[in-house]
Amino acid sequence: MDLFEVKLQRSDYKEDFKNNQELPKKYYKFPLCNVDIDYNHHNELSLDNNNYQRCSDTQNQLKELNYDIKTTFDISKVNENQHIDLWKWCKAWHLKNPLANLNIQKPGQQFPFHMDSVESYTTIPNIEEKRKRLRRVFIMLETWSPGQVIILGTKTISHWKKGDVIWFDWYHVPHGTANFSRTVRPLLQITGETTPEFEKLFE
Repeated sequence: MDLFEVKLQRSDYKEDFKNNQELPKKYYKFPLCNVDIDYNHHNELSLDNNNYQRCSDTQNQLKELNYDIKTTFDISKVNENQHIDLWKWCKAWHLKNPLANLNIQKPGQQFPFHMDSVESYTTIPNIEEKRKRLRRVFIMLETWSPGQVIILGTKTISHWKKGDVIWFDWYHVPHGTANFSRTVRPLLQITGETTPEFEKLFE
């Protein structure tokens, strides 16, 4: 059994996924909402592909396919020193200990199906319990172009508008992305521990 299959065992959606059954709506919301984010500087940022430590667990899932994770997307970690305005906006989501990444997928790049591990949180005590409380959202920074896709289980996400927010249950849902359009696909990924304020926003 390869690593992807091992990770898939934790999912209570795994059998439906293997049988090509429709992803139940309890596992995703699209759009969760649309936010007025006037952020057009992603093309100006210096992406730190060589400095950012990508998740080794995810890398190993791709190595099973002989696929190089560096060809999946370009990435920059958002922090309060380098991206002051964007970091303030990320904090407004009321997620505790948020981690945010700018994810730029260029034409021709793709990210095969995988299961997330959120290794950035492995230094936190009782990580297995806290993983169940982690929430992850994608904020689309540009309007969809034909050829850009995000696949959550068996659900294909497309036709988003700038500012649309996608939530999915990262712990249970295998997912992947691809960009075979002719324009870059930028999104902001925010992960953090849920709070009552976030759950209220979510509902």
